[in-house]
Amino acid sequence: MLSIRSNWTIWSVVTCLMSATGVVVLTSLDAMSAQERAAPKQDIILGSDPRSGKSLFEQHCVLCHGPRGKGDGLEIAGAEVADLSSAATQRRLNVDLIKTIHDGRPGKVMPSWKLRLSDKQVHDVLAYIRTLKQ
Repeated sequence: MLSIRSNWTIWSVVTCLMSATGVVVLTSLDAMSAQERAAPKQDIILGSDPRSGKSLFEQHCVLCHGPRGKGDGLEIAGAEVADLSSAATQRRLNVDLIKTIHDGRPGKVMPSWKLRLSDKQVHDVLAYIRTLKQ
């Protein structure tokens, strides 16, 4: 999976990798614009289709997450269903959300979808989730 992130994030990864190999690279927050610091950009998954993702979401996710992804679907006793439109969810990185969709949430009611959805389908669902911003 390829994703596009801000230059700052790419340099942060390079810095971490270089630091892990013993080469120290100093970076400055001045390299980031104020806008990037205030609202970090989300990954863009190339080739994903939010329309296909919406269809898959309606088939598999709407029962718990509700028609607008607000976590207001079927109430399950003691379950906390994520509001996918919330700022907290929308700030999460794609890789983290993909892992949650793929592996589920062990010990919670979120099932694993790794045997039901292909990687492409998971990316499409995530592309749709990104359209649910409040």
